[in-house]
Amino acid sequence: MAKQPTAPLDIQALDAQGSQPVSEMVVNQLLGFVQQGKLKPGDKLPTERELAQRLQVSRPSVREALRGLSILGVLEIRHGGGVFVSSLEASALLEPLDFFVSLSSDNAAEVFDARIQFEPMTAAMSAERLSQEDLDRLAEIVAAQRAAPEDAELFHDTDVEFHKILMDGADNVFLSRFGKMLQLLGDQSRRVFQKRKSVRLQSIEDHEAVFAALADRDPQATYKAMRQHMVNVRNALREVTGV
Repeated sequence: MAKQPTAPLDIQALDAQGSQPVSEMVVNQLLGFVQQGKLKPGDKLPTERELAQRLQVSRPSVREALRGLSILGVLEIRHGGGVFVSSLEASALLEPLDFFVSLSSDNAAEVFDARIQFEPMTAAMSAERLSQEDLDRLAEIVAAQRAAPEDAELFHDTDVEFHKILMDGADNVFLSRFGKMLQLLGDQSRRVFQKRKSVRLQSIEDHEAVFAALADRDPQATYKAMRQHMVNVRNALREVTGV
């Protein structure tokens, strides 16, 4: 099968000298292409390396922007295949972003308080609805985290995927979108406390407990395990940031 060509885009180099985070500037430029119709559902984006070169920014900044837009559902990252515009209605997915880009550290704690209430519910729903393929992928994620607890970047990426699978597994598009928005809103704070190995080890243990309950198809046990996980995450935020 022939490889899909990337969408032709007039990408402008960014002025990264101001106070606005570079990843946010990348998000805004990519969203502009979507809103203007220059990127349509199914279009393939240039590679991370090419985007970084043409925007004249670092690859980590591009990676963070792509990951954020993927969490919200604007983009779809296909491992080994590239990054594509989601087949979902892009305009409906853009509404939460004004809130996302204006989030401050002062209200980050409220995001995690919301996740304590929200994620156990969606996880419990997923216990009865997840496909075997999803369960197999969750098993791979937990094993990868346990095998490399020193790797903070690997942990972060697989942590995002772990929670995303459970949100999608609830099989409710509204709950999935809301959950991904909460996940994205708390991402910067999460990166801070995930630098601590003790936090990663606790989360790995939590993920194993959640997975065991999911594998048993036990909604109540899944709810309990996920709630304890989110309480532990909230406590980690409080310990590191004081909020």
